[in-house]
Amino acid sequence: MRAKFLPVPTFPLLASWGMVLVLVWSASLECYGGKFPAASGREVRAIRNQIRAAQFLSHATFGPTQEMIEGLAGRIGQIGYRRACEEWIDQQFALPMTSHAEVARDIFQADGREEDTQGVGMQLYRYQAWWHIALTAEDQLRQRVAWALSQIFVISDSGVGFNNDDRRNKGNGEQTITDWMGMSDYYDMLARHASGNYRDLLGDVTFHPCMGVYLSSWRNRKANVSAGRWPDENYAREIMQLFSIGLYKLRQDGRLAVDENGNLIPTYDNEGITELARLFTGFRSFHNTSTSFYTGRNLGDPMQMYFREHDNNYNYREDPNNPGRPDPNAPASKTLFGITLSPLPVPLTDEAALAEVNEGLDVIANHDNVPPFISRLLIQRLVKSNPSRGYMRRVTRVFRDNGRGERGDIQAVIKAILLDPEAIRGQRLVRRKNPLAVDVVTRGTEHSRLREPIQRITSMIRALRPRSIYPYESGGNPPQKLDPRTGEPFMMLNHGIQGDLGQMPFRAPSVFNYYLPDYQPPGDLLGYNPSRRIPGDALYAPEFQVLNAVTANRFINRIKGYTRSRYVQNNMRRGRCRIVFDLSEELELAKNNDNLPEILRRFDLLLCNGSLREETKSSIINAITSESTSASQNVARVEEALLAVLMSPDCAIEN
Repeated sequence: MRAKFLPVPTFPLLASWGMVLVLVWSASLECYGGKFPAASGREVRAIRNQIRAAQFLSHATFGPTQEMIEGLAGRIGQIGYRRACEEWIDQQFALPMTSHAEVARDIFQADGREEDTQGVGMQLYRYQAWWHIALTAEDQLRQRVAWALSQIFVISDSGVGFNNDDRRNKGNGEQTITDWMGMSDYYDMLARHASGNYRDLLGDVTFHPCMGVYLSSWRNRKANVSAGRWPDENYAREIMQLFSIGLYKLRQDGRLAVDENGNLIPTYDNEGITELARLFTGFRSFHNTSTSFYTGRNLGDPMQMYFREHDNNYNYREDPNNPGRPDPNAPASKTLFGITLSPLPVPLTDEAALAEVNEGLDVIANHDNVPPFISRLLIQRLVKSNPSRGYMRRVTRVFRDNGRGERGDIQAVIKAILLDPEAIRGQRLVRRKNPLAVDVVTRGTEHSRLREPIQRITSMIRALRPRSIYPYESGGNPPQKLDPRTGEPFMMLNHGIQGDLGQMPFRAPSVFNYYLPDYQPPGDLLGYNPSRRIPGDALYAPEFQVLNAVTANRFINRIKGYTRSRYVQNNMRRGRCRIVFDLSEELELAKNNDNLPEILRRFDLLLCNGSLREETKSSIINAITSESTSASQNVARVEEALLAVLMSPDCAIEN
């Protein structure tokens, strides 16, 4: 399979300075990125450490800040790159988890509302909480991994009743959470497992009621041949295709395995789906007292087992010689991937049915395909679109065994992904003499990926020293909406930008996420062939699936509005939240055109990890200086420089 695509449709960005920037994905093997002048060898080392810190943090957070870069760069200078980054990872996972459900609750309480307030769109607080956490939470790594996991174990709030304001009794005087809080609870579950174990994660995903509702395992009944009823196969199909093993057998280095005839080897067939669907039967909502299979929704507690509707290995297959009647010769057990599960006792109990489900999940989690399949998806979401065979082999080895005999240690896998030499190989840092400087050399297509639209927004805001204010609310003074954890105002965007970005947390268009991991834009990738290091000799560009003529234009206009006003402002459930950028240092520098290179160097480090090409910088400077040299134009200079950097291919493509 050959990569044959032109990675992105081209489009112009017209700014007031007369600039025309065309966004393309460079297919070159190497090209020069930023140049960072230095006054001494000591400064060269400091610059190298800052660039490496920025590159690492762009993978591990929702965007590096100047303080984070300086802090990590300092430790790199003291103890070396790997030890400093490993220390940072350990410190991040040791931080208390920021809960999306708790933050959403804090925000709506600040608005004087309750969780079940009716008719005001309470579910929109879910998005506000997500943005506040992405932009401000201290546990950035955990939240970034949760975002990655949410794009693997996908659920969506579209069309499944996840936006209702209702809550229900669950016995003993207790009530469920409201339906709209269910997805926040699911997201918190993913965040907890960012430092957990894959098998435990797979179990909690399987029993979470939001997944049960979304993929039809909730109230999934056993077969009854005589009644013409069969279990729903939705979850059985997706747990294999998307959550664990994929469609085809993989080697541990990510290559597709083939049989003696060179054909791909399917991991399962339709009979396998049917067999597995029998396992995921009998799930009902948790209730303290009710024993009914049809207890009302409870989206905040793991589903319970109702053994009477769990497949008991009887009356599940039709007799081929007697249509409409059960097959008396059907096996009295379930077989998954050639492994026969333990027989069920008679009479069946809830405990025995649950034990069978967990035994089946053990079989799935121990499948040989799981390490390479999940590792590749995590690498794509955190580092690069096309990991090499060596990168895959090293990470899957850690997935199989973390060095202490544990399989599926997600924290160890994340550490292996972020600390692998290939994670920083997208850039070479070259020391230059006469004059002394550090040159950043980007290494091309195989080492890069297109930043997700959401991450382009979060990294922009976090880089520009933001602060929140609430400029006005109808009929009164600015409201005080403070995060009780920090005492600072909530920093929020709303769901209205979805159409401009092509994606929004909790709103994937289907269980297949916003884009497919194997997506290839149409067209030829001219003048470039993948190296033999890439599994399958094919290149993929998942994020380009959400980049089209409409979203490209709308994204530009959105960023243009942010940079021209130097703030982000959105309507909230009550009032407006304005996120103001602090560009005071850059504005002072911009009083003199001679300082434009320094302004671009700052933006380069914070937004492009040092990969902003000198040609791009020269184009920006020439366009700006050709218009005016007046010191009073400093505001316009900074705004246009920032806009040009944000729209450049060097910023859009992460190396």
